[in-house]
Amino acid sequence: MNDDLLYKFNEVERFHWWWAGRQELIKDLLRENQPKKILDIGCGTGETLTFLKTVFPKATLFGVDVLAEAVRFTIQRGHAAKKADALNLPFKDNSFDAILLLDVIEHIKNDSAIIKEAKRVVKPGGVIVITAPALQFIWSAHDENQGHFRRYTRHRLLELARKNKMKVSFLSYFNFFLSPIITPIRVMSRLPIFKKYGEYDSRLNYKVAYNKVINTFLKTLFVTEIRLLRFIRYPIGISVTVKLQKV
Repeated sequence: MNDDLLYKFNEVERFHWWWAGRQELIKDLLRENQPKKILDIGCGTGETLTFLKTVFPKATLFGVDVLAEAVRFTIQRGHAAKKADALNLPFKDNSFDAILLLDVIEHIKNDSAIIKEAKRVVKPGGVIVITAPALQFIWSAHDENQGHFRRYTRHRLLELARKNKMKVSFLSYFNFFLSPIITPIRVMSRLPIFKKYGEYDSRLNYKVAYNKVINTFLKTLFVTEIRLLRFIRYPIGISVTVKLQKV
C-alpha cells in the first residue's frame, strides 16, 4: 500500500460501511478470548486500535506498520506504535494474547512466513485473526492498485494453518450478501469500457461512503451479515477470515 491510499483510508475509515462490518467481525472473533495484550500488524491509520479500545478498555494495544505515515497516524490517535517489518517483529517470543493480520497477508509475497512470525510472538493458547480478499477469479485493478499478490480461498488458509501447525477455530467467507453485485463488476472491470469500476478510488469503492443514505444502508446490511456468522458460515464471499490458535 502506498501513502496515497493510506491518506484515503484515514479520511473514510471512521465511517465507511466496509470498515464498520470488519470491526464487528473482529469484536466477535476476539470476544471469547478476552485478550489482555493485542498486536495489530499492518495497523494502517490506527482506527482499528481505537475501536478495540472501546471493546477491550483494559487491554494493552500495540500497532506496527512498514509505512512511517501509518505509524504517525496511529500515534496521533493515541496508540503505541512503531515502524517494523511484519516478517521481523521487534518483540520477544510469546508476547501477545491476540494478533491481528487484517487485510495484510495478501501484501506479503511469502504469506506463510508472516504467519510463522506472528505465531512466534503470540502466547500459547493465543490467537491470530486474519482477514483477506477472497476468490482469485475476481482479480482486478482494485487488487493491483492496493499492492496485492493474491486473493484467498478457505482451502489456502487451511493449508497455511497446517503448514504452520496452528489450530483453526473459525473459518468463513464474508461480504456474502453483496457478492452477487460486486463479483460481476470486478470481472467486467477487466474490459476497457468498464475499467474505471475496478479502480479502488472509484465511486463504487471509496466515494460511495460520502453518500450517507447509501453508506448507512450498506453498513446495516454488512453488519447484519457479520452478526449472522455467530450462527452460520457463508459458502462464498468477497473476503475470507480465519482465527488460528497457537497450541
